Amino acid sequence: MKRARAMLIGLGTLLAVGCGMHNYDYRIEQTLERMKYDKRLDANLSPPVTGKMQELGIYVRPPVGLSGPTQAFQFAAVEPGLFSLENSFMDQAGQSMHVLARVDLPKPAAKKGESPQPEAPPRGDFNEEVVGMIRDATGADLQLANFKAESKQSKFSRETNAFQTATVDREANEMKVYLYGGKTSPQKVALIFEYPKAEKNAISPKIDLALENFHVGDSARRAFSGGQEEDMGDEGVAEEGPPI
Repeated sequence: MKRARAMLIGLGTLLAVGCGMHNYDYRIEQTLERMKYDKRLDANLSPPVTGKMQELGIYVRPPVGLSGPTQAFQFAAVEPGLFSLENSFMDQAGQSMHVLARVDLPKPAAKKGESPQPEAPPRGDFNEEVVGMIRDATGADLQLANFKAESKQSKFSRETNAFQTATVDREANEMKVYLYGGKTSPQKVALIFEYPKAEKNAISPKIDLALENFHVGDSARRAFSGGQEEDMGDEGVAEEGPPI
């Protein structure tokens, strides 16, 4: 009986050691893969945009080579107050990224003795207004009903970014439009990429990486602070993104 018990204890110890070694090897492998992925990100994407974008809780890394944000929004004239943010990033070769956002922030309480701030003018549906702006600027027959759902997920994150996307043909150029957030989302963001068709194969992987590493809200604040995304673990199951 004692011998059988000793054999069981020994077997359990071997199994525990084996599992521990397996987990250690897995962690080492994951760390190396993460280092390769981070190196790829740095080779293809610029550092995250700070300033007002960080204040609004929006984390975006533009494709490398694009400079900005420019002093003025370069895509189209925008009615003052229509959006919370209008940023443009461009290069000399005709590539660009435009970011439009509307963020619902809590209304600051009026200080003692001050009159309450006036209510903001009513605004329409964010996605419809962005699509209307693109339609007016390009002359394209672009309708929100024709956008398709597309998800992007970082290899090392449980978070999935859900977008509505459409492509606009601009003769020598191509435009990709990504809309993030639904009617009830606190952050609504439009990412508009334009590039010469001849550069599509070169720019597309960079756009994919930018979309994978896009964050809003608490996730953006963690990313800005350098917080690591959650490991996928053995399951590799992604959480659902925000509703469209």
